[in-house]
Amino acid sequence: MSILYYDKALHDKIKGWFPDDRMMILSPEETTRLFQNVADKVNDKPIKLPLVALSRDRNITVDVSTKRNLTYDGLKIAKSGDESKTMQLNAIPIATNYQVDIYTAKYEEAYTYVREFIFNLVNHPRLIVTIPYNGANIDHVANLKFLGDIADNSDISERLFPGQFTRLTIQLELQDAYIFNTKVKDNWKIDTESINHIEVIEPPIDMSEEDFNLYMDSHNGFIHIDEKETN
Repeated sequence: MSILYYDKALHDKIKGWFPDDRMMILSPEETTRLFQNVADKVNDKPIKLPLVALSRDRNITVDVSTKRNLTYDGLKIAKSGDESKTMQLNAIPIATNYQVDIYTAKYEEAYTYVREFIFNLVNHPRLIVTIPYNGANIDHVANLKFLGDIADNSDISERLFPGQFTRLTIQLELQDAYIFNTKVKDNWKIDTESINHIEVIEPPIDMSEEDFNLYMDSHNGFIHIDEKETN
């Protein structure tokens, strides 16, 4: 399901905000297996802070339940290197939220990271999602909306970290998101060099309705086909 591409895009975007190797940033998939993955990454050594854990709502809302043009006759994209094929990108809109948990050893440090998150989200909300298919990469632009609250969840016990720590949580809404289905279709080409000459024949003006209908039938709707090919 292409929702996983949004997970990866968000993870990569946040890593770009904090290139410092001291901060570990876990993707939603890694967060669901937090204990196992963190232990693997640090070779069973104590977990070091700061750490950012991304998670996605278990529920995904599908905003369309009936057939639309976008769901079965979507965007046409030329297939690279093959003029006889066209890639068709069908889409169905979805909605979901993400949670970002920022863990630090010190209270002031947590708010410093949150401040950077907020400024980046407000000023750079675009989320570019790359959808790979059959050797091609299709980019789709979604948006992230900061939902406004900063929750201090430091009082929630965690077996993950020994001793005291600060945990600040923010919520993000994923907007303009879709699940995608891609198909490759054949292109058809008309050979215009061998098209028959088409001559328009107008009927006489003073004609009864009955004669007019007979004329229509005999002349194929005013169109007379000359079997000679054009030069």
